[in-house]
Amino acid sequence: MWLRLKTLTIVLLSLVARGSTFVETDMERSIGEDSTQKFLCGNNFEKCFGRKLNSVVYFRDDKLYRMEVFDYKLPSTLDEIMEEQKSLKTEIDLLENKVEQQSRDIYVDLGKANEEHFDRDSALSQKAEDDRLHMRSELTQNMNDIKSEILNTLKTKLNRMDRKIRKPHANDPNADLPASCAEAFDMYGTTESGIYKLYLPDFELPPFEVYCLADPNGGPAWTLVQRRMDGSEDFYREWDDYVAGFGDQQGEVFIGLDKLYALTNDQPNELWIQLEDFEGEKRFAKYTDFAIGDLDENYALKKLDGFTGDAGDSLVEQKGCQFSTLDRDNDNDESKSCAITYNGAWWYNRCHDSNLNGLYIEGGEYDYSDEAQGIDWYSWHGHQYSMKYVHMAIRPKAVLG
Repeated sequence: MWLRLKTLTIVLLSLVARGSTFVETDMERSIGEDSTQKFLCGNNFEKCFGRKLNSVVYFRDDKLYRMEVFDYKLPSTLDEIMEEQKSLKTEIDLLENKVEQQSRDIYVDLGKANEEHFDRDSALSQKAEDDRLHMRSELTQNMNDIKSEILNTLKTKLNRMDRKIRKPHANDPNADLPASCAEAFDMYGTTESGIYKLYLPDFELPPFEVYCLADPNGGPAWTLVQRRMDGSEDFYREWDDYVAGFGDQQGEVFIGLDKLYALTNDQPNELWIQLEDFEGEKRFAKYTDFAIGDLDENYALKKLDGFTGDAGDSLVEQKGCQFSTLDRDNDNDESKSCAITYNGAWWYNRCHDSNLNGLYIEGGEYDYSDEAQGIDWYSWHGHQYSMKYVHMAIRPKAVLG
């Protein structure tokens, strides 16, 4: 995997002035200026850097120095990275709880002060209450600012660590390309939706273009997986087309099962499905965990958990199912080919509650004789209505979000 790293040693220098008073060196100051490092490690460097290997004190230029060597091991697997991020989130939660508790204590003290000193004078009591509410508002804002600052610092550190982890491909001219749209937006300092080039060095794929969607709520960007919008692209296609991908990045498109497998197995991803009917109403479905298998597993829908949204869950029945096309019948219905019967390509079971690669049918509603052949999402409009617009998009899970 892309998380191959060697064990590193971290050398920390402390400077000691005469009289055994410690003075910071430039290296120690650079560590101390990192608010996350201060918060997570304090003076206990072994907590962050691993087992101490050696400690040497020496004298130079009328100053006394101490050199400490640590056995620093960066996470080497995806699971270890996830555990590292969860640990950081736990630290954030502890800090937030501590700040909230301190705030509550201050509010209680202020309330007692009000009762003791201002009950006899209503004007003073009202002023004290106003001051208390103002202080409460300031404390809440300060707490949010602290949390935001630390989260931003951690995000920067994790992005930096992620890029270092990818650096073993030193001779790869594409090594600096982003691995997701979220990373692309951070790397290029942009919030503009558009076409970007991604690269996943640990999968046998050359760099490839995708359409990156800005998050409507200001969060990390999404990588477009599939989009239907006007019926300009034929989605009733054979297996090889779906494996490779097809369409126009600016219009109707399917990213390709090979790329979707690589993206969802390079790091954990969430899924966003956006739907719009011909009356202009919009609904969505989101899943906190989404991943598919590889070619040997016929790109089965392996992970699909954590549903939220107002469109209802019409994908859960497809969980665990293999991908099927008109020329590759991998569904669970022994009596027919779901792909042929319903004019699409999907993770068919027996057969489907959703068919987002089905026929594009103008106007939305269609006859019972054509049941379930359109771009269906059963939990919203049933099996006799085809969506005007739909997209599927993924992004790396926001562990610290």
